[in-house]
Amino acid sequence: MVIEVPHYKREFVEQVVLSERQIAIIEAYLKLSEKIGVANVTLQKLAEEMGASLGSIHYHFGAKGRPSLLDSAIKHVSQESIKYINYHMDRALAENRFQGVSTYITILYDFCRTFPHHGKFWLYFYYLAIFDNRHREDNQSYLPLMRSRIEQVLVLGMGKGLYPPLKNMSDLSEKIHFQIVGALVISGGDESDQRFIRAQERALETCRVLIKDHEEAEQ
Repeated sequence: MVIEVPHYKREFVEQVVLSERQIAIIEAYLKLSEKIGVANVTLQKLAEEMGASLGSIHYHFGAKGRPSLLDSAIKHVSQESIKYINYHMDRALAENRFQGVSTYITILYDFCRTFPHHGKFWLYFYYLAIFDNRHREDNQSYLPLMRSRIEQVLVLGMGKGLYPPLKNMSDLSEKIHFQIVGALVISGGDESDQRFIRAQERALETCRVLIKDHEEAEQ
């Protein structure tokens, strides 16, 4: 499944090249963020958690000419989620298991189950930190990308006969996007919490209703 978004920020759809050491630092940062909260992480705490020197972490992130750890983590998580969803969507199509938006929702929630430190960071940055002026532009660049993905899933579903012709696709994809993520935010992104299971069930049910409401009337 190819997602073409040429007018969005390139760093969200192109692979940012990171060294193994940089990825290891980012992963440790994400796991520590899950443990103590993103706002409570400092480079010193991260260095202590990793058993590394503060200077070595600063060398890879934050030194002159290098991106910050937060910005790198944002791009890393964004790209990992895109790769995960695309890979499993392609498998569902190849194995004839594709069921439209239901498949997309299942894969997204599975991503949060498989990589909880990624999923919770994703929720924190894109939805809880939306009022942070320093990152608002990045946030607003990412949201249309996700809505575009959902719209393509809907179009593919219509092509496979899963849905009848649908109207106001842009409006529908936006409603589905906020329903899916809103349910995730309410659940806290924690699969061990029963709210997580209910959130997925509610997202599936509500999106079916939304799609039904956007069916084009028969002539």
